[in-house]
Order: sequence, then C-alpha cells, then structure tokens
Amino acid sequence: MPARKPSSLNNRNDTQADRAARTEAESAMTPKTELSLKPPISLNRHKLAVATWKRVVGLYLEIEGKIATSFDSDVLVKYCLLEEEVVLFAKMRDETVKDWDRERKVAKKVKPTVDNLSDWVGMWSQINALGAKVIKYDARLDGKRKLLHTLSQSLYLTPRSRAGVEPPTKPAVQPKSEMEKVLDG
Repeated sequence: MPARKPSSLNNRNDTQADRAARTEAESAMTPKTELSLKPPISLNRHKLAVATWKRVVGLYLEIEGKIATSFDSDVLVKYCLLEEEVVLFAKMRDETVKDWDRERKVAKKVKPTVDNLSDWVGMWSQINALGAKVIKYDARLDGKRKLLHTLSQSLYLTPRSRAGVEPPTKPAVQPKSEMEKVLDG
C-alpha cells in the first residue's frame, strides 16, 4: 500500500475534525529545519546536481503546503546525483555509438584478403565489442532511469504521485506602493 499523501495534496471532503487530526499528526512529524535553496556540501563539484537541487527545492518553496522536509534531503541528494549520472551515462553511450558507427563505416570499405585476414577479423571484433558496450550502457541507463523515476515519485515530482492535485501556490509578493514606502520611512 502506498504512503499517504501529505494533507497539502489531499482534496477530499473530510470533516474539520478529521482534517485537524491529520494536520496535527503531520505537524508532529515535521522537522523544524526546512529545506534550503543552498545545496548541501555533498553536492559540491557536481554542477548538474546543484542545478537540479536548486530547481526542485525552488519548486517546493513555491507551494503553500509542505511536500518535502529536511527528512527528505538525503533522498533529494541521491535524486540530484542520480540525475547527473544519467546525463553522464547518456553522453558516454552517445560517444560510443559514434565510435561504433565511424569504425563500422571504415571497416565496410576494407575487403578481406589472405594477407589482411587476421587484421580484418580483429577489426570486426573491436567493432562488435563497441556494439556490446553500447548495449551495456543502455542497460545501465534503463536501470538508472527507473530508479530516478521511483525517486521522483517518492519526492512527489510526478503528476501521478501527486494524483493530479495541484498544491496551492504562495501568493506573489506585491511591490510596495509609493504611499507604503512613505509611511514605512
């Protein structure tokens, strides 16, 4: 059975007593420390992970209710690092595909003869090894993407995990009028 949604994402028609009890139970488990837009030290030297942290925490800070708290920071760090790893593996896979394609085009132009047969077989062995490497990268990427999706569901970053409920957003800060500026000094 999946975990219960936070009350900020719940739009059921409950009685006031039920809502109050649920809110009280959630507030008892809500830490005082809030998520900060400043990424944790463990993300230093991870440029893409830092950008992901700022993007996701910025989204959390935009909404009125609390979806993620400091209890979730470790999961969020893993999510950010994993997103960076997925991008890195995708680049490595793309480079290997380019190498495989380039070597294959060159190899197709070489005709095997008695003199170069062992070299020709070795060349195609390397091309096949590059193809196997691409398949291994694909498998690793599939696993990492699956884990990334699972973590994003845990962090309420997918529409299905939020069950189509859009949490209320904070009202935009209105700039002070000229009269308020004068009255404030």
